[in-house]
Amino acid sequence: MVPVSISRLKLPLAVAIFTFSWACAWVGIRAAVAHLSPPHVALSRYVVASLVLLPIWLWRRPKIETRDFPIIFIMGLCGFTLYNLAINAGEKTITAGAASLIASTIPIFTTLAASVFLKENVSRAAWTGIAISLSGVALIAFGEKDGVGFSSGAILVVLAAFCAAAYGLMQKKLLSRYNALDLTTASIWCGTLALLPFSSGLWTELRQAPASAVWTVVFLGVFPGAIGYVLWSYALARMPVARIMSFLYLVPAISIGLGWLFLSEFPAPISLAGGTIALSGVIYTNTRKKGPYKNE
Repeated sequence: MVPVSISRLKLPLAVAIFTFSWACAWVGIRAAVAHLSPPHVALSRYVVASLVLLPIWLWRRPKIETRDFPIIFIMGLCGFTLYNLAINAGEKTITAGAASLIASTIPIFTTLAASVFLKENVSRAAWTGIAISLSGVALIAFGEKDGVGFSSGAILVVLAAFCAAAYGLMQKKLLSRYNALDLTTASIWCGTLALLPFSSGLWTELRQAPASAVWTVVFLGVFPGAIGYVLWSYALARMPVARIMSFLYLVPAISIGLGWLFLSEFPAPISLAGGTIALSGVIYTNTRKKGPYKNE
């Protein structure tokens, strides 16, 4: 039996770790917001992530051009400040699995945003995928409200998906000049800076919260918040984006399983059906040869 080279295991291991850590994030957020306010979860998580990423930044010493500071700050505001405030508030009322299913449609919202703001052409196949995904999202929002209207939490996660889409469009403009990890690190720091106005009462809340909630926030900052992005950037430099995206389709399924295991929660049947439809639309759009995000 030929032993497998450790170097050959690095890439699949990196993909497995960031996929699993991002799936854990949905469950961790759901657990944390049961004891801490959504803004405090966001701020404390990204203070931890910022500190973890600092030594890597100092070691790499990337150069950021002054002209790019404004757009990077807006990226941080959209991709980390507003996104996390909306996600955390949304998960106060909907399950981790349902939230991850809605967030899996971020590529769809990116396509819509590119069509509206960048006037990019969207193929008929992509519009079909968008329609499929949005109908699935509507079912999730309806299902998480027990069939009476739409869940406000689900709507907040949809707003977060739009924020992530805006972040993705801006990042796309700068990735030709910057490494993905450096750009993400700078964006995280800007997003954390914008969260500082929510710091009032944070220390008191952390002292009153159970230790499990505090350690959950630390975990969210270290693994999904920092190490996840480091490994994502490592994989991004070594394999096609389309292939990486195929692994991210596993995130909702893992989140649902972890939510059942650790939180004893499970999305409503109608939400699961909606999630399946929404994810099918994303996969359909991304696998069409003429789709707008073949190499996104």
